[in-house]
Amino acid sequence: MFSLSLITSPENFADEHILIEKMFELGLESIFVRKPHLPESLVERWTLGINYKWHDKLIPWQGSAHSFEELKKIKGREIVLLGPVFDSISKHGYKSKFSKKELQAGIAEWRDFAPENSKTKLYALGGIESENINELAKLGFDGAAVLGAVWNYADPVEAFEGLRFSLTPQHS
Repeated sequence: MFSLSLITSPENFADEHILIEKMFELGLESIFVRKPHLPESLVERWTLGINYKWHDKLIPWQGSAHSFEELKKIKGREIVLLGPVFDSISKHGYKSKFSKKELQAGIAEWRDFAPENSKTKLYALGGIESENINELAKLGFDGAAVLGAVWNYADPVEAFEGLRFSLTPQHS
């Protein structure tokens, strides 16, 4: 089953918590909490703005891999992120370094690299939109973590719904 997760906006803004809770109500599976401009103690305080019933869906940001070599060095995580898979939406000029064939082969090799990798979920990161999200499961990803495809829109909840509904039934 393909999972759709979100990465918090790097910037704090009014109603952010309300929008996130609405997305949880619509089926958001998890959110990676990434607030690079806040010290860790304030990130913990930020999470208090989210209703406690959703706290099991908040995942602390642990970074991402940008190559298969980096990916092989990451151990002991339930979910790892690899990207940018497509040209980034939120970071202008941040281009994908992978072809589709390289992704398929690299993911298969990574899964065979260590027995624990078969249990680790691999999420795609970077440039994911409704037009390309369904390609990710075919490439071998277990899910996607999006940022710009949601937060760059005037109505982030509507943008999330559009992404979620663009997933074909066999991938959602």
